[in-house]
Amino acid sequence: MRKKRNPQCSMELHYVPHEICSQLSGISQWLDAHPQFNDWIYEDLSSGDKQNTGRNGLSAESVLRAALLKQYLNCDYDYLSFVLMDSMLFRDFCRLEPNQRPSRSSLHGLISLLTASTWERINNCQLMTAKDQGIEKGRTVAIDSTVTESDIKPPCDSDLLASSVKEICRLLERGQTLTATPLYEYTHHNRAVKDAARKCIYAGKEERHQHYKKLLQLTRKSRKVLIEATVTLANARQQGQCLLADDADKWQADVDHLLPLVDAIVSQTERRVFKGEKVPAQEKVVSLYEPHTDIIVKDRRQVQYGHKLNLVQGKSRLILDLVIEEGNPADSDQFIPMMERQKEIYGRVPRQTSGDGGYACRANLEKAKAMGISDVAFNKKRGLEVEEMTKSQYVYKTLFRFRAGIEAGISWLKRCFGLSRCHCKGSERFDSHCWLSVV
Repeated sequence: MRKKRNPQCSMELHYVPHEICSQLSGISQWLDAHPQFNDWIYEDLSSGDKQNTGRNGLSAESVLRAALLKQYLNCDYDYLSFVLMDSMLFRDFCRLEPNQRPSRSSLHGLISLLTASTWERINNCQLMTAKDQGIEKGRTVAIDSTVTESDIKPPCDSDLLASSVKEICRLLERGQTLTATPLYEYTHHNRAVKDAARKCIYAGKEERHQHYKKLLQLTRKSRKVLIEATVTLANARQQGQCLLADDADKWQADVDHLLPLVDAIVSQTERRVFKGEKVPAQEKVVSLYEPHTDIIVKDRRQVQYGHKLNLVQGKSRLILDLVIEEGNPADSDQFIPMMERQKEIYGRVPRQTSGDGGYACRANLEKAKAMGISDVAFNKKRGLEVEEMTKSQYVYKTLFRFRAGIEAGISWLKRCFGLSRCHCKGSERFDSHCWLSVV
């Protein structure tokens, strides 16, 4: 059973003469002024609850505050669980009852249920509060892009094939437990696969081809056994031999998710290693565990694996908007959509805007002027005149210097609030993690 809040908990924080106490006190007062947040969090948590009975769990209010505290401290769930047992200040901030000692797994399971749309709504409320208090009116903004990495290592064809065989064997082992007695047998090729994958890295070109052939052979063999196992278990299920239907459904869903990824990895290995083709980035699979990961190439200088983010920042250094892109779209294609989103948030477009040279093009300038933006300053002119972009050279230089501020804001988000790398699993949790960092 879960409540929206713990009414018996004190609203006063345990006083500590430190800056952290002052900051948490300000955050706590703002959260208390917006009780609708607890309703939004409760809706997300209720979607993961299987029943509304039993012992009371963490309230929606406590989960919200614990999520903010985790990102505020930029820590993992182990450390968050420790400080919530050890620190009176942090316990008061999260409104925990005296007998509540949330574990690492409990905190991880609850916070991961909070969706990106909920965090975006909370961030928009924060922007409206800043607007009402005159802190941020959204009249002058800067736009820039960055990359948040997925929790994967740099991909390699041999490692991907080895991981494919490992996951196939894991599913085959699970499939044997779905019936009272195993209905099929399989051979575990992990040792041979690891040996071949290691030799692919250190061998010469001719020898490497032989090791890749062995890897592909073992992968196809394991894949064939898995397909045969699905047919066997499907027949057994029709005869009522499967122990639990839910477990069989989940196993079949995992198989259906894995097989297309394995086929894509086999195909891209053959094309790259044996045919010498350059596989387009949008057709590549870089991870079995985070298949949503995109390949982001920055001016042929650096390759990153994650997702591209477009951020808008105001004069107050608040992040006004965030868009997590799919693939690696050009910055110039995202400038006008980001300005249109500012109109949805504030009801009007900004009066002045500045952006990196990647957003600069004449079409964007003309569309921005048509939308009502008075001054548009791009870091690189790209054939545009200062008089076309802004009223004067002075205004252009002012916006040029203002644009550098978003670089510091992005760096701050990455260093202090975990935006540099997402350790969550899945695209939905990736989006939620990014929005939580911004909030």
